[in-house]
Amino acid sequence: MKDFEQEADGPVSVPGPVVGEGPRSGRPARRVFTNEYKRAIVAEYTAAPHGSKAAVLRREGLYDSHVLEWRGLIEAGTLDDPTRRGRPKHRSPEATRIASLEKENAQLKTALAAKDAVIADREAALDVLGKGVAFLESLSSRNAK
Repeated sequence: MKDFEQEADGPVSVPGPVVGEGPRSGRPARRVFTNEYKRAIVAEYTAAPHGSKAAVLRREGLYDSHVLEWRGLIEAGTLDDPTRRGRPKHRSPEATRIASLEKENAQLKTALAAKDAVIADREAALDVLGKGVAFLESLSSRNAK
């Protein structure tokens, strides 16, 4: 594979760790392509005659999936969209803590609602039982007279 140098219209290699510095040292760095380079390659690939499209890909060390993805982004107008850059941001420890507390709060509210329903059922049963006891007491007081 090619060694990539930083050029205005070409791929840029992401600075990697120094050899012997980590578990992935010695592996090639991930390539990052500028938007100008992507546009140029898509235009060159599209303009290439039928038999020489693969030559463009081999020369640049690319796959056709790169060109297809870049063409889709260009056609959709989202190639320069800064919101699609990189991996999703990690949440701060405070945000993680807030999310876990909100989840716990929701679980506790659900458990509370279930227990409130059980208590309401028991109160209804006690109310019926109390009325039954009162009725039996009134009957026994009538029979005692």
